[in-house]
Amino acid sequence: MVITTPNARQKHDSIESKNNQHLPIVNPNNGIIIESMKTQGSEPKQHFTPNVYAIGESLLDIIFSDNDMVSAKPGGSMLNACISLGRLGHQVHFLTEFGNDKAGDRISAFLKENNVNSKFSVRHEGHKTTLALAWLDKSGNASYSFYQDLPEEAPEIQIPDFKANDILLFGSFYSIRQRNRINITKLLDSAVKAGATVLYDPNIRTSKFQDTIETRQLIFEHINKANIVKGSDEDFAYIYQTSDQADIFRQLQQRGALFFLTSGKRGVEVVHEEKVTHHEIPAIVPVSTIGAGDNFNAGIIHALISNQFSKPYSPESISSMANEGIKLAVEVCLRTENYIARR
Repeated sequence: MVITTPNARQKHDSIESKNNQHLPIVNPNNGIIIESMKTQGSEPKQHFTPNVYAIGESLLDIIFSDNDMVSAKPGGSMLNACISLGRLGHQVHFLTEFGNDKAGDRISAFLKENNVNSKFSVRHEGHKTTLALAWLDKSGNASYSFYQDLPEEAPEIQIPDFKANDILLFGSFYSIRQRNRINITKLLDSAVKAGATVLYDPNIRTSKFQDTIETRQLIFEHINKANIVKGSDEDFAYIYQTSDQADIFRQLQQRGALFFLTSGKRGVEVVHEEKVTHHEIPAIVPVSTIGAGDNFNAGIIHALISNQFSKPYSPESISSMANEGIKLAVEVCLRTENYIARR
């Protein structure tokens, strides 16, 4: 049985002329704002509010500190980013799957509460929602145990009607798991064909899958289809099988994407074409690092949409993406939740 959750409330930016000679007409069904021009003989201009689409697993995060349970919250790398983007007022659509149980009920309600559209999501009758037990150390870093009960075969997903200024976020173990590869490929190809911006986060935890040449080859295929790639130093060390950062930079420079390489408190390196730039991280005492990388992704997307950045990216726009990513990641590190505070 497939159950889809109701649409989240959509928000639309208004367009106002400098001389107030025309007013916007908003079509609530598709997020298109049509600006009616008074100039005789001119054609109406269409401005599309960007949609953010993300695909990934939803789960219930049960967080422990000093062997005591701190909280139980909806989680998952893509869900964390979606919630923050929903709280920032963006039009977010989450392609996910989870069980038809009480944990699933909580996830479904949580998405709706935070303006995340879940019409593309699937709930599995007779299956339980994935649980993730996260054990925090004294520095707020987490180690995980996962308890999963998804069907062996992935459901056939509905492919969104991508537009050129839309954004697709994907990655983590979900994107390289064998059962999901057909869906991921279809989704990626559709987004690339439409000219949408593709953001990929490998977010690799080698404990969750078998290390093979095929796995790394699939990751390279994902990188090749992405416009922006954000990963940790550990991600890229695994992908390129080296801890030599200079060697990693050289290999990244041979690819066409914009890369953000995060290294915890050591900062962020941005690799774009032949340049490598460093961004500092504010000195903080983290409460929890869960969701830090996910919210860095949300910060990149927030900067893209808020500033209407388009490809090719200028040095100023890239710096803005990095700074917004750091800002949201730091905020989450100072919270027990995996997402930014409600605005």
